[in-house]
Amino acid sequence: MQSHTVQLFRMLVEAGARPGEDFSYDMEQGNCHINERGFILLQNAYPAIDWGEVVNVVQRDLDEPARALNEYLGTDFLASLLAMLQARLGQLEPPAAAWYLHQILGGVEQRTGILLYEIVQRDLPPEVAQRIDQLLQVTSLVQSNLWIEDLVLSAGGTPADISYDGPDILLSEAGVHLLNQVWIGELEVQDEQAA
Repeated sequence: MQSHTVQLFRMLVEAGARPGEDFSYDMEQGNCHINERGFILLQNAYPAIDWGEVVNVVQRDLDEPARALNEYLGTDFLASLLAMLQARLGQLEPPAAAWYLHQILGGVEQRTGILLYEIVQRDLPPEVAQRIDQLLQVTSLVQSNLWIEDLVLSAGGTPADISYDGPDILLSEAGVHLLNQVWIGELEVQDEQAA
């Protein structure tokens, strides 16, 4: 282990991070892994340090926020969402696919702390990751509510939690709750029973 890594671990401990939980070291790859909590503790404890530069040395733990969310929801949210996302990209025209991606990538990351774009780039086939990059450059977007359906189902919802009234999507109380656990953004959500 290099001396700068040892120094970083000392700083993490002084900031209140827990070894093995908030940070670890992969001996095989020679990488330091820090979860989101550990990174925030570092930023707060040492505000004078440019942590953007340190991120080049430190590999943030991409999987920890997803593990915590999966445990909370009682389902493999991320695996389900990645499968649905990949299937939707094969069904939607570019302007609708671009809207879908913007809603999912932005809203899920903001709500859950899951770095979804980085995970997509890491876990999906290179041609799918490349198509996603191209779609994120599309400027003429076409709105649809399919992303809401996919998020609710990925979070453990059932088709009974979702219905459509023309272009509008209606969610059951459970569906609204699940959407709120995995996504944040500006959206007028109606409870299916209130409609």
